[in-house]
Amino acid sequence: MRRFEASGAAWMRKADFLSLMKFPPEWEEWGLYPDELFLEQWALYRPGDEAGSEHDRNGAFHWWLKRKPDMDVLEKLLLLSHLDGDQLMAADARRYIDQAIGNLDIREGC
Repeated sequence: MRRFEASGAAWMRKADFLSLMKFPPEWEEWGLYPDELFLEQWALYRPGDEAGSEHDRNGAFHWWLKRKPDMDVLEKLLLLSHLDGDQLMAADARRYIDQAIGNLDIREGC
């Protein structure tokens, strides 16, 4: 199990960070929370940020969307949005996921 350190915070395992920030476990189970994303979010973390954890989860959706993922990832993101505890944020993420699906269809000529 890896532990990481962020300025202003003690060492924390990625699994502990995901739990603290209320990510559904499927993010990790489905391979959609890679170390690269974790390190980016952990570097910005300050104690108390968990009170607004929906911002980190929203950021994770957009981290993937900026990478123009394939349909498999987009479908998983869509499912993850339905599992999120903040459905207001998740509905906004779904809007962008739907847009990415439409753009993918256009790129693939569907």
